[in-house]
Amino acid sequence: MKKMAIFVEGETELCFIDRLLREIVNEKNLQIVLVSASGGARSARMYKVVADSGSGDDKKFYIRITNSSTDNRVRSDIQDNYEALTNSGFSAIIGVRDVYPDFLLADLPNLRTGLRYRLKTKPVSVDFVLGVMEIEAWFLAEHTHFSRIHPRLSASRIATIHGFDPSVDDMQLRVNPALDLHNAYSLEGSAYQKKSRQIQRTVGTLDYAEMYLEHKAKFPDFAVLMRIIDQFFS
Repeated sequence: MKKMAIFVEGETELCFIDRLLREIVNEKNLQIVLVSASGGARSARMYKVVADSGSGDDKKFYIRITNSSTDNRVRSDIQDNYEALTNSGFSAIIGVRDVYPDFLLADLPNLRTGLRYRLKTKPVSVDFVLGVMEIEAWFLAEHTHFSRIHPRLSASRIATIHGFDPSVDDMQLRVNPALDLHNAYSLEGSAYQKKSRQIQRTVGTLDYAEMYLEHKAKFPDFAVLMRIIDQFFS
C-alpha cells in the first residue's frame, strides 16, 4: 500500500483536500484518514483520528490528512513526525498553509526557504503548497461556483460591485481572499467566515474537474499539489 501524509493549517484546507481527493480519485482503492492535532505549548502534542474512510484488502492507497490547527504548526508537525512517517513507509509528505496574514506577497521567497530549513530530504523530500494569499483564492478563481451559492451571483456582478473579476484577474494578488469570498456571498445575504458549515457548503459547490484542468496554469502551488497527487496514484 502506498502512503501519503498531508499536513494542513486548518479546517478549510482539510475539507477541501479531502473532497478534492474523493472527486478526482477512485475511492474504492483509497483509504483517507483525517487527524486533528492539538496541544504542544504546555503539554504533549496530541493527534486524534476524527474520520476514517475504512481499510480493506481492496485499498491500494492510504492518505492521512492532519489538521495542525494553525499555520505555524504545519512545518513543526512535519518535522516532529518525519522519522515516524518514513519508517512507516510514507513515500510522500506535503505541507499546506496560507501566506496571509503572517506574510506579504513580497515575503514568499523567504517563507518558502524558511519552511524547508533543516528539514530532512532523504528518504522523502517534503513538498510545501502555499495558498497565495489564502487557499480561498483557489475558490474565488473557480468562479462558476458562485451561481451555485446563489443564482444571481456571478463574476461580472462581483467585478461591477467589488472591483475585481475572479474569472480573469489573478486571485493570488488579492490580499485577503477569504474576505473577498465573504463580500461576494454577501451580495445575496450569504456569508463566508471560515465556520464549519460555511466551509462545507463552499467546498461542496466547487467544480473539481474544472479546477483540475484550469487551476494548474493559474496557481503554481496548485500545480505542485496536483503533480504530487498524480505521481502518487500513477
